[in-house]
Amino acid sequence: MTKSVASANLPEPLVVTLGNLKGGVGKTTSAFFLASYFTTVHELRVLVIDADPLSQTGYSWYRRLLKANVTVPFELIAFPSRHVHDCITDNAGKYDVIIVDAGGESADIFKAAVPSSDELLLVTSVSPSEVKRVPSTYRAAEEAAAESDKAIRVRVLMTKVPVTMKNGVNVSTEYRSQRGNLEDAGYDVFEAYVSAWKWYREAADGEVGDGAENPLEDLGEYRQVGEELIQPYLDAALAPRIPLEVPA
Repeated sequence: MTKSVASANLPEPLVVTLGNLKGGVGKTTSAFFLASYFTTVHELRVLVIDADPLSQTGYSWYRRLLKANVTVPFELIAFPSRHVHDCITDNAGKYDVIIVDAGGESADIFKAAVPSSDELLLVTSVSPSEVKRVPSTYRAAEEAAAESDKAIRVRVLMTKVPVTMKNGVNVSTEYRSQRGNLEDAGYDVFEAYVSAWKWYREAADGEVGDGAENPLEDLGEYRQVGEELIQPYLDAALAPRIPLEVPA
């Protein structure tokens, strides 16, 4: 059962930036489904900012769904600019959650979003070439975070994960190997991962129909990702408060 975020003391708004200085790792699809998670599960007002300067994939998907008369539960705007932090600030009072798809190959825009972020998700598949981009993306974020007085939580989200289940555990050699490499390097990796990549991509980008009146309704594994994302806030809200000592 999903815990309510009403008492989780989320930042106002909660700003989540998805990044990897490489395209095609699943940032846009992840942005779509995490936005749907916050709106459908927690009834929060969500804005997605498509900040990819090379290809506004998210914006294209959004328009396609609207034209198909699909009720998209969040709002999306395209803002592929190094001034993306201004866009975040300008919209902060209108939304509970702002998700930034920083796009690949653009360190400037990615770095501009980081100081305004509460959560930074480094998105990567199990491909060694994509995993190898995580350190450079992290270093770029580290440089940008030096300009912020916010505590920014950084976690790695693994996508396109192959699955070989044994006794309820994914024992895929490729997955275990790359996950181990990331953890050995000191990265905080989501326990949840995304495996059925073709399904998610088609749900966000494909034609509406074939029984799918709203292709974003089934959150699949992104429900677990979303719940893990907000868990630290729930834990902090439920932590026992130490009573103040009154001087004798």
